[in-house]
Amino acid sequence: MKVVKNLVASFTLKSEFAARRNKLYRIAYSWCHDSALSDDLVQETIYKAIKNAAKLRDIETIDTWLYRILYNCWQDYLRVKNRNVEFTEMHDEEQSGSSESYQQSQIVKRVRASVEKLPLPLREVVTLADFAGFSYAQIAEITDVPIGTVMSRLFRARKNLKQQLLEFGSDDLSEFKLRRIK
Repeated sequence: MKVVKNLVASFTLKSEFAARRNKLYRIAYSWCHDSALSDDLVQETIYKAIKNAAKLRDIETIDTWLYRILYNCWQDYLRVKNRNVEFTEMHDEEQSGSSESYQQSQIVKRVRASVEKLPLPLREVVTLADFAGFSYAQIAEITDVPIGTVMSRLFRARKNLKQQLLEFGSDDLSEFKLRRIK
């Protein structure tokens, strides 16, 4: 009976990991700007999560646990490579459609370009807060820094993004505001 229970639990965890794969990929891509590396980081994250599934104490904390593993994989990559991450320009695929979708794609390009210009610690925190929706406490746990440091990095990142986006001088962007997440 115990074997069957472990198999069911293992299948449930694997489906939980698979459901979060796209979100993990988006965060990894926002950090490294390389699709192959993002895939590798997510694959390594899921491998380590499955391997260490017994260490997960509470299923409610699975998101924080997975993002902590992803963050550790990212830090390991940076340590091994012992280099600075190069920022490359991201290109969205051409969208044929209405002018509204074109304007929205231009705004997305501007935001992505602004996020890419942020220093790595600020970029990591802002992507976890604003793209993944984590709380300050969860980000502090994932990045292993004090909550005050998370708050100050997030403040500086948002201030920097706001300044960069306003420098574009577009009237379209003047009506948008950065949102805050606790």
